[in-house]
Amino acid sequence: MRWLIYFILAYVMLGVQLGLGSYIAFRDVSPNLLVILVVFISLNAPRDEALLASFLLGGFQDLLTLQPLGLFAFSYGIVSLLVCWLAESVRRTHPLTHLSLAFMATMIVGVLLLIHDLISPVGPAVKYGGTVLKALRIGPRVVIVSAMYTTLISPALIFLLQRCNRLLGFDQYNRWRNRV
Repeated sequence: MRWLIYFILAYVMLGVQLGLGSYIAFRDVSPNLLVILVVFISLNAPRDEALLASFLLGGFQDLLTLQPLGLFAFSYGIVSLLVCWLAESVRRTHPLTHLSLAFMATMIVGVLLLIHDLISPVGPAVKYGGTVLKALRIGPRVVIVSAMYTTLISPALIFLLQRCNRLLGFDQYNRWRNRV
């Protein structure tokens, strides 16, 4: 895996997630594009590199959200671990694989966020210089709508990401994996 290209891709995806999130939202719920990137990397990269890349991607998202540090990193690490385990028995380029893995991944991240909300309740609103920032609580409806929305766009986004296989160095690894 070529790490410089990965960091550029992660930066672009984080920017798209933050920049377009409110514009492409459906009923105030936007898709989680970073979960799709985690699924793509976990399907194509060697397991250790995929786990590290997913954990780092979650850490980057933790730095940009109001969630506690490490929550998305842990969630994306768990998702990557499961996708890497399932990648041995699925066809990596099939759209139904992308649909099912994206749905599973988004639901796992959502359930982990819901469990965190149950264990550590949301704190009171914070006032910063006249602006009141209310802590957001994630409900089951948001998790389900986000999972369905992310699932619907995942084949198209993974199709575009597969054009980057050569840039990321996945094509050499996949050729070697297919021979073994």
